Amino acid sequence: MTGVRRMVATAILIATAATTTTVVSASALADPQGCTLDRWWSGASAHCAEGTYILEVDCFGVSVSGGQPFGPYFKSATIRTDPNLDPIFTHPVRDCMMPLTLGQLGIATDVRITPVPTRPAPSNAYE
Repeated sequence: MTGVRRMVATAILIATAATTTTVVSASALADPQGCTLDRWWSGASAHCAEGTYILEVDCFGVSVSGGQPFGPYFKSATIRTDPNLDPIFTHPVRDCMMPLTLGQLGIATDVRITPVPTRPAPSNAYE
């Protein structure tokens, strides 16, 4: 039990340090054309006008949902934009901080919008 507490405390310390050195929120133009990437310290969301694209988020921290328990883990979402759908289905969000549902405590180290995957698939079926 002490080891788990120590890992969680370390992850919180890393997240706190990253928060103080990272710009908390930023909007930038990203590939493919016509996409906007909204990034914050623990994740990102993507907004594209049309087409199919992938939002990828690289995380670092504690993840008990699969793979190694401490270190890097990846999250992604493949989205096909459709004007007939509600924006919640066409503007994906991925967050590295999901302690209650996936057991993840982490920070986003890199985010991107790509037409093809650039990282391995997430290690669980929910992300």
